Amino acid sequence: MDSVGSAASGKKVKLSAHERQAQAISKLLANPDKEIRIPDGPKEKSIRPPRDVMKNVTGSSAGAGSGEFHVYKQQRRREYERIQLMEEQNQKLKEKEEFDRKRAEVQHKDEAKTDKNRAKRTGEPDAKKPRLHNESVQRIEFKPKDESDDDDQEQA
Repeated sequence: MDSVGSAASGKKVKLSAHERQAQAISKLLANPDKEIRIPDGPKEKSIRPPRDVMKNVTGSSAGAGSGEFHVYKQQRRREYERIQLMEEQNQKLKEKEEFDRKRAEVQHKDEAKTDKNRAKRTGEPDAKKPRLHNESVQRIEFKPKDESDDDDQEQA
């Protein structure tokens, strides 16, 4: 998979992206029985756990020797990296949970809409809404005055 090919005159010619891809494919197809190694994804960061017992418990105080300062700085740097890694893992976990929650919510809405549309297609009356505005309005019937007066007198 050289990015440089050889021409008939012996000069090196730079291949285009299309030519490099064609060359790579022809190389793969030359031996189809050969197993292709596909690289794994990136590895997760990991830092060794902190030691249970520290042999040299020191600080960056004035009484320490000249070499102790660097030991202290290294220990502090490791601890900060460990804490940062734990925070990153916690953040990833929260993001994953939020994503899963949103995905489930969207999937539930999609299924509800699909069920509603399926019910409309099959002709189930529950799923259909009234198409005309007049059908949803209550109808009020007016009685002539003569009948309403008679009803009032009968009740009394």
